[in-house]
Amino acid sequence: MKRETRGELREWIENYRKYLLEIEEIEDGKVIETLELRDKIKNLMEKLEKKGVDLSAEKSRLDSLDQIIKEKAKIFWKKLKSSTGDPVFYRQEKNIPPEKWWWYPDEIIREEKRRFERKWIKRAIIAGACLGFVYLFFTYILPKPTPYISCIQEAERLLEEGKINPALETYQKAIKISPEEPVAYLMAGVICEFLGDKDRAKSYFIKAKERYPSLYDFYLARGMSWMRLGKFSAAEKDAKEAVKLNPQSAEAHFLLGNAYEAQNKIPEAITEFGIISQLDTDPKLTVMARYKIGILSLKRALPPEPTQ
Repeated sequence: MKRETRGELREWIENYRKYLLEIEEIEDGKVIETLELRDKIKNLMEKLEKKGVDLSAEKSRLDSLDQIIKEKAKIFWKKLKSSTGDPVFYRQEKNIPPEKWWWYPDEIIREEKRRFERKWIKRAIIAGACLGFVYLFFTYILPKPTPYISCIQEAERLLEEGKINPALETYQKAIKISPEEPVAYLMAGVICEFLGDKDRAKSYFIKAKERYPSLYDFYLARGMSWMRLGKFSAAEKDAKEAVKLNPQSAEAHFLLGNAYEAQNKIPEAITEFGIISQLDTDPKLTVMARYKIGILSLKRALPPEPTQ
């Protein structure tokens, strides 16, 4: 009798990945083989878990691969119809339960459509309910931004437009308006560092550190700022400091994953996004991380582009 092992599970998951990578090109009949392989993976995982085997790494990888089915549900449905003639009758005949959702791409498509419709219905209701109050709200209730916030917003706009020096001057103006706020010090330091004025940057960073609630907050904020300016290695360094100070922070791991991805350090990026998936503390970041794992896994599997 063949012994079912964790090694065999990993081999099946790898074959599953290969099928998914080629789903748009493979013969329609292969989709049945792909989904049956997913059944085998599910069954073997359940057996191994009953034996106490830790499958957290395999589950994380499987989650990212399953995302491909959800994203390409229309392709799966088209090929399933071509293969079976009538997928609904096929599922009934084979007694395939709804818990094996990968056999139900039509339900995924319908749910996505319902979600889209609900989103716009909700928006329409909110818009209708608020319409009578819009003028009153913006005229009498909505507070105007403080001079400090106005300066920060203006500096952000200048920075987005690539006007580095005017942005620095505006952050300096914000510091004079509200010297106890940390953001302007941080951004002034980042810009000075970017311009090569390391001494002045260091001075701004010291003052920013004193004003942030914690060192973790400082490194996370500065790392995000480095990312915006394309200083990815600096962002990586600060993200690592933030992770060290708060290992359970999904935001810090996400920043580090993005920094790795920007530098084409694909295995390291996948690892960081995998940690977010396992932490599962922030639903939005968890979904984004799992999506990135899928995209980066595909990118890693693709052959390099030929040189000219």
